[in-house]
Amino acid sequence: MTRKPRGARGRIERAVLEQLKRLEKTHPQATLLVACSGGADSLALAAALVRLAPARDFKLVAATVDHGWRTESRAQAQKVQELLTGLGYSQVELLTLSPAQTAGKGKEGDARKGRYLALEAAASRYGSLGKNVFILLGHTRDDQAETVLLGLIRGSGARSIAGMRSWDEGAGEQSSRRAGYLRPLLKLPRRDTVAACREEGLPYIDDPSNYPDGPVRAADGTALRRSALRYQALPALEKALGVDPRPALARTAALLQADLDALDAVAADWYAQTLHKEGEAVTLETKQLLSQPPAIRKRVWRLAALAAGVRASDLRKVQLDAVDFLATQRRGTGPIQLPGKVNCTREAGSYQLKFRAQLKG
Repeated sequence: MTRKPRGARGRIERAVLEQLKRLEKTHPQATLLVACSGGADSLALAAALVRLAPARDFKLVAATVDHGWRTESRAQAQKVQELLTGLGYSQVELLTLSPAQTAGKGKEGDARKGRYLALEAAASRYGSLGKNVFILLGHTRDDQAETVLLGLIRGSGARSIAGMRSWDEGAGEQSSRRAGYLRPLLKLPRRDTVAACREEGLPYIDDPSNYPDGPVRAADGTALRRSALRYQALPALEKALGVDPRPALARTAALLQADLDALDAVAADWYAQTLHKEGEAVTLETKQLLSQPPAIRKRVWRLAALAAGVRASDLRKVQLDAVDFLATQRRGTGPIQLPGKVNCTREAGSYQLKFRAQLKG
């Protein structure tokens, strides 16, 4: 009889197993692509998965991303590739971001967007993301707390402050979230992943880019925002309050997610009711919808924009506000320019809004 692991390794395996069992019921024999930076979080996840996933008939592959931020980045990514191969992964992709993907004013955001695009492209080689392929990420409760605080500091809305999901199931035009991302460790503290790696003797990488005084800086020369929160702001909050704020911040995200799901469900119903036709354009008949609160209306505009080809991560509040003004004030016909070369227009003398991808010329 095999003894079940205890301590941090045991907690991680139980969290991973819980999500695998859930996935097994709805997506048996799916391909799981593990994103691993070599840090303690993703390495602990990768180690647990290689022990648990094959027995449940999942195909397991891995990928690591070279952001190109430092001269040592390539060698570090190759080291991670070798480490994962040593753990038992037969397929480990090394994905490289171009300098243009990580050199913008929002360096962290640009790198994150580039990383997700690279992972999604890799996943597409194995099947359809969210259907028979899933990307697994090593985010922990600490990451969730940081995400909530970043949203608050930026003055973001509830969708941002609600943070990350342990399973992003949304897909297609009825969702504003990426489909097919799993985060089995989202309820566990980061100290568990570090402890698990030490228990197993795994040589995780402590990337200097993650530190406020590290070699990678924001465009204005200051520390990367998440690094400053992780190593300066959150410890200062804990010292000032006498209690670790991370669990409470993560609970806030969970509570907001439940509220968002309820609002999104109402908006999805209205979207279905107002959808006049699809094809060349996404057309909404909005007369009845205009009596609904802004929170519902703007969610419907969001769904229409996504259906027309806008990526959720590119859509901004100011753009949805402009669409809402066009619909409710009924002054002018537009167009409102949206990301992804999509525009929104109002049919003169009617309540119809059209979301259309502009033809390349």
